[in-house]
Amino acid sequence: MTIDPKILIVDDDAMVRLLVGQVLRANQYQTVEAENGREGLRLFYQEQPDLVLLDVMMPELDGFACLRQIRSLPQCNTPIVMMTAIEDTHAVNEAFELGATDFIGKPVQWPLLPHRIEYVLRAHRTTQNLLEQQNLLRHSEQRFRELVESLSSEYFLFSLNPQGEFSYLGPSVEQILGYPADRLLGDCFALATENPLNQAARAHTQACLNGIKPPNYELELRCRNGGSRLLSLNATPIFDDQDRVIAVNGLAHDITEIRRTQQALSDSEERLRLSMQAAKLGFFDLNPQTGATVVNREYSAMLGYEATAFSPDFDAWAERLHPDDRQATLERYRAYIGGALGEYRLEYRVRCADGSWKWIQSIGSIVERDADGRPLRMLGTHADITESKIAAERLKLLAKVFENSGEAIFLCAPDLTIVSSNQAYTNITGYRAEEVFGKKPAMLDSEHNDSGHFRRIRQALKDNGYWQGEIWDTRKNGEPYPAWLGISTIGDTYGAVSHYIGIFSDITARKAAEAQIEYLARHDPLTNLPNRTLLRDRFDQAMAHALRNNTLVGLLFLDLDHFKNINDTMGHDVGDRLLQGIAERLCQCVREVDTVCRQGGDEFIIILTDIPEVDTIAQISLKILDQLNQPFQIEGITVCTSFSIGISLYPNDGLSFHGLLNKADTAMYAAKNEGRNTFRFFSHDMNLASIERMNIENGLRAALKQNEFRLHYQPQYSIRDNKIIGAEALLRWQPASGPMIPPAKFIPIAEDNGLIVPIGDWVLREACRQNRIWRDAGYELLVTVNISALQFKRGNLLESVRSALAESGLEPEYLELELTESVLMYDTATVIQNIADLRALGVSFAIDDFGTGYSSLSYLKRFAVNKLKIDQSFIQDLNSGKAEDAAIVEAIVQLGDTLGLLTLAEGVETQEQAERLHQLGCHKAQGFYWNQPLPPDEFGALFDAD
Repeated sequence: MTIDPKILIVDDDAMVRLLVGQVLRANQYQTVEAENGREGLRLFYQEQPDLVLLDVMMPELDGFACLRQIRSLPQCNTPIVMMTAIEDTHAVNEAFELGATDFIGKPVQWPLLPHRIEYVLRAHRTTQNLLEQQNLLRHSEQRFRELVESLSSEYFLFSLNPQGEFSYLGPSVEQILGYPADRLLGDCFALATENPLNQAARAHTQACLNGIKPPNYELELRCRNGGSRLLSLNATPIFDDQDRVIAVNGLAHDITEIRRTQQALSDSEERLRLSMQAAKLGFFDLNPQTGATVVNREYSAMLGYEATAFSPDFDAWAERLHPDDRQATLERYRAYIGGALGEYRLEYRVRCADGSWKWIQSIGSIVERDADGRPLRMLGTHADITESKIAAERLKLLAKVFENSGEAIFLCAPDLTIVSSNQAYTNITGYRAEEVFGKKPAMLDSEHNDSGHFRRIRQALKDNGYWQGEIWDTRKNGEPYPAWLGISTIGDTYGAVSHYIGIFSDITARKAAEAQIEYLARHDPLTNLPNRTLLRDRFDQAMAHALRNNTLVGLLFLDLDHFKNINDTMGHDVGDRLLQGIAERLCQCVREVDTVCRQGGDEFIIILTDIPEVDTIAQISLKILDQLNQPFQIEGITVCTSFSIGISLYPNDGLSFHGLLNKADTAMYAAKNEGRNTFRFFSHDMNLASIERMNIENGLRAALKQNEFRLHYQPQYSIRDNKIIGAEALLRWQPASGPMIPPAKFIPIAEDNGLIVPIGDWVLREACRQNRIWRDAGYELLVTVNISALQFKRGNLLESVRSALAESGLEPEYLELELTESVLMYDTATVIQNIADLRALGVSFAIDDFGTGYSSLSYLKRFAVNKLKIDQSFIQDLNSGKAEDAAIVEAIVQLGDTLGLLTLAEGVETQEQAERLHQLGCHKAQGFYWNQPLPPDEFGALFDAD
């Protein structure tokens, strides 16, 4: 990447390009600009920028198509940040699926733009570095695996998944067990024999799967040829970043032959042990001049040789010496023979018959010399000191482990006085070893533990030989701290207690982490307010208190009005800071005994405890609204808020937490419906409204199956001659039992629960079927069907229209689809394609309520609709003298004429309105002035009347 990163700006808005370029160049960025997608692609290939700022909606080639072509390039990982004013999560999702790196919303927050760009570039660099490191690690792991698997056919690598199943086996496993590696993937004990050592192997494997690395252990498996092989396993748990075991990797070594050799050696050692019971030493008789040596049978047996096959002379002895010991041993021998060394006492390693090495202690002396004083005979003994050497090395190693252990260790005499402690003990407690020698461990008698704690520890040691648990201790500086202690008894050869060993660690950090986890589990991380789990506990306490004192508990459900607009226009950082500020003010409005909880998002819940009367809750609610109406200052931005509050009371409105919460929620929605920035107590009428909504929602699910939907048709007229030119199909619901339900009640509910998609399909089929009937009767009529945004999002609109036309036999030119501007703002590329496909069928399109929404001219140009329907809000006051309504209608009509679009006015109720529309150039309309929506038979009668 260059020192000054190069940014490619692709946007069809020259002002946006100018402002973005100025801001970025002021922050040491190079910029290259393109006014459309095709120019942007050319500059991308030519300039190879470090980052691309790409607008979503552009002529010729939109942002999605441009993004798709860039990402189709091989190994193209340049970060691409999309810029758009569309508030639609589906568009964001599609951009990310196509490979977008980030999103910047319009209007652009100019002070934050350079930081956002720097963040994206830095994240990109970090990601690239991480990928390079992962590749290096993967290649290193592969080289390691190939190296290990090429060492010997006696070894193979293996991996277990968290279920204890082989997920990988090295190829050498086939030479060892006779089965191909892929045949053995699965349960790692599927081929286990009945050998008792396999029980321990299962325990060690499970320990490793639980995250504890076991020592090397052995596993015996059946072979394909019917035999068995003994494997030595070195297994290691592999953890993810949350310390969860995700695999166990290890190395298996076929030690069958080694064990057989070891068993043979053990048998030989047993014979040697029996012979050494009588004579435990080997003897040698050496002539230093000739090297001739005579040894007893025990000496050769000590090294594993048969007496007849053993060569005892000096040269053979020297050859058997360990290479690391040979020079020093021979030098000391010659020094003794030459008289420079007064005593012959050596320790060295000798090769045994089986190739192993033994430590020998050789003691001897010269017993005969010639006349010149030269040694003629030397006698001595050889003793096997291998075990003592190993024991000494083991003790030395244990001493190092003891001293260098990260956990504190102390060793006590039977009276529990300390005889030894390691450095970790000093690091944790502050006491040096000499300060605690001869004293009892303070943690076993700490004032922070109850009086019976030490007694229980002693009893556990007596009964089980072991105690483990949490205990409190005090450091030398007087600071108390928690420790995790394990203490065990050590017995002597007679079974009596010789020592106690204690191992402990300071768990202060762990306890703090547990406390933090507990806190986070019961609090909202953004505001530090109690969450719903803690809220429920607090409510139970408040309810019990109110029951004892015969008082009330108030449950307030608060919802921030229009919070989504704040997030979308000012950013989520400002939104988060606002929520934190709201939490602080809410806590200031209530008492310490009350509870403020963040339910999630922009919802808060307050429990008012021990309230004597309802008026008190009303006063508190007014105080809350007043405090929250005061503007917030966040990062230099003034943010004004309002809340809708719903209130339910215990025990007046119910006895259960969930019931009261639902009622407070219902009351909150009532507050929203009454204008927001207010509060409402729950009432029975609200419950009835909630039940009515639930009944409507349940009834909708059965309405299609029970054929309860109807279509009424509102005629559309030519104003000049009052001739019917079309009809708008309007949905009605007539339940089998009960009155007709108005569309304003059930259509929003159908939109919410998604049932509008199958209902919309039914409307299409029914409208096409009815229009075909009128066509067969000789009436040429354009029928308009309203299309929901959800039909674009969830349904297959193109297939639905094709099916409706095919089933009815209606020609496409007699079907018009009516869209709202919200549909046009959803997933632009998809909408354009759907409209193009449907227009290819011959279907026409109209925009409903034109002039009340976004009303973008670019939308009209790109979506290629046929008709604009002027919203009735502009029609109602045409004759009231308000010049602006007439001007708006005239502007829409002229716009339609300029773009070659038809215009039709909605909601015409008087003759004066119809005449004024005709004067303004709008010649088509619908409304109660002519007819209300009519059932099909009554609508058909209109043709007969003509």
